[in-house]
Amino acid sequence: MNSIAIENLSVILNNTKVLSNITLSLESGKFLGIVGPNGCGKTTLLRTLIGSIRPTTGNVSVCGMTPYEAVRKNLLGYLPQTQNIISNFPARAVDVVLMGLYHELGMLRWPSIKHRHRAYEALATLGMSGLEEASFSRLSGGQQQRVSIARALINKPCLLLLDEPNTGIDMLGQNDFYQLLKELQRSMGLSIIMVSHDIGAITSYVDEIACLNKTLHYHGHPVGALEESVLKKLYGRDVDIMTHSECCHTCQRLKHD
Repeated sequence: MNSIAIENLSVILNNTKVLSNITLSLESGKFLGIVGPNGCGKTTLLRTLIGSIRPTTGNVSVCGMTPYEAVRKNLLGYLPQTQNIISNFPARAVDVVLMGLYHELGMLRWPSIKHRHRAYEALATLGMSGLEEASFSRLSGGQQQRVSIARALINKPCLLLLDEPNTGIDMLGQNDFYQLLKELQRSMGLSIIMVSHDIGAITSYVDEIACLNKTLHYHGHPVGALEESVLKKLYGRDVDIMTHSECCHTCQRLKHD
């Protein structure tokens, strides 16, 4: 079964066509990177997958059902680009993770021991054992990011959506983060879709890449996204790409003139 199946999707917002005729599918258990310049519709595509934006035309299927049904059944984990967690929020890591159970708990119901166990388990999966009771505001940026992903995974979804999750993290931290995502993909059988503006950084880690600039210019093996013809369509001009992997000590510069 495919994690997502998008057919002829177009989205018009405020009389502007943001996405045009997108057809895209992803096999279950695969890791897809979505890249493109700022304002190209990447976030809009993710928000369409979680049902917060309705297609103007076309069809969207997530885990074999509508986005609304997938969200209602807790089959989606979503980490937005801008999170509604203030950095100095007076809460513990476990409290932030428990926010992922909002739809299950509601506003007034207090988390049970079982719920807290699930939160501890999610944090352990993200390598945060021993920091469950730590103040969220005192954690490092990378640790806060892991707590936020634990929140997205507490319901054990089949699909994890990440919108620019590595913003503000240095290169070493980014490599560690990508390795973490690969391990989650393997251990949980998780499908992952990650939006990024850095095409060079993610090509070594994803299974497939989709190049988006209002319409889909390429979808396939990551190496194909670095072809000069694809990059020109995507960015509209010649670009220099820096590629990174866990095994390189210096960056390999791929120049496209």
